[in-house]
Amino acid sequence: MLKSQQSKLRPLFLKGVALVLTTMLPASCAQRTHEKAGGATPQAAASPAPPVPWGTIEPPAQVGLPAGTPQAQPTRLPVRTFISKGIIRAINLEQGWFEIDHEDIEGLMPAMQMEWSVQNRSMLKEVNVGDRVAFMLQDDNGNEVVIDLKKLP
Repeated sequence: MLKSQQSKLRPLFLKGVALVLTTMLPASCAQRTHEKAGGATPQAAASPAPPVPWGTIEPPAQVGLPAGTPQAQPTRLPVRTFISKGIIRAINLEQGWFEIDHEDIEGLMPAMQMEWSVQNRSMLKEVNVGDRVAFMLQDDNGNEVVIDLKKLP
């Protein structure tokens, strides 16, 4: 067969395939609808029903341990105290915190500017924005609070 004849027949072939598929598809869908509606087909009757109705299963709210199993206690570190210096950048007496540009706090964090709450708001009355201060910070497993704040000369 010549190439020109092949190129003319190809679109006709594709149209024929499309026609066959479009006529078979509705029939296939109608059969599936019939199966879902409760009508049995020879194949459906031969296959066993699933042992568990999967649509009705809910996961457990909490998976427990067998009775008598010791519970792991969360690891709590001891309260640690750190000392550092810095310059006060802002004070919020009403909410009880200040912002400080501090030096490295050895064993805790590098130098940075951040906010900390104070244990006693009266400490904030003794300092002003721009003051260079020494402070003592208490870290109780991630809960950090300044427990001492002194203005440096």
